[in-house]
Amino acid sequence: MDARLEKYLDKVDRYLRPLPTSERVDIVKEIKGSMLEMENESLAVEDILERLGNPKELAMAYLGDLLTRKQGFSWNRLLLVCAFYGLTGFSGMIVIPVLGIIAPTFIFCGAVSPVAGLVKYVSSLFGYDMPYVMFQLGDFTLSPGAGFIWSIVVGAALVFLGKGSWELLLRYIRAVSRTKRNLSI
Repeated sequence: MDARLEKYLDKVDRYLRPLPTSERVDIVKEIKGSMLEMENESLAVEDILERLGNPKELAMAYLGDLLTRKQGFSWNRLLLVCAFYGLTGFSGMIVIPVLGIIAPTFIFCGAVSPVAGLVKYVSSLFGYDMPYVMFQLGDFTLSPGAGFIWSIVVGAALVFLGKGSWELLLRYIRAVSRTKRNLSI
C-alpha cells in the first residue's frame, strides 16, 4: 500500500482515539479494505484520497455514527453532547452576530467609498468644495484626484473583507450544522 494511504489511515486512527481500541481497529480495517478495493479498480492514490475526503471529517463521521447507534444512557455521550452545545452556544453568541454585522457593513462601506471619492473629485472639477467628503489624516489632506484613487483602493479592500467575513460566517454555520447532524440524539 502507498505511503500516503498509510499516512491517511494513521491520521484517521489518531482522530478515533476516543473510541475503544477494538472499535478503532475495526474502523481502520474497514477503511483500508475500501482503499484496497479502489486500488484494485486501478484508481490513482490521489483519486482514492479525494473520494475518502478529509481524514478528520471521515473519523468524526464514524464517531457520530457510533454515538447515534448506541441506545440508552452513556456518560461519554452525555458529556459530548453537553460540550458541543455549550461550546456552540458560547461561540455562537459572539461569532454569528459579529460576522453577521461586519460582513454587510464592510460591503456597504466598500461600495460607498468610491462613490464618495468620485463625488469629491467631480465637485472639485466644477470648483465646489464638498466639506463632508474628505480624505484627511491629521493635518494632511489628499487632493481630490488622489483621494478618488485612494477611495477605490479602500473600497475594494472593504468589499474583499466583507465577502471574506460572509464566507467565514457561512463556513461556521455549515460546520456547526454538520457536527450537530453527526451528534443528533
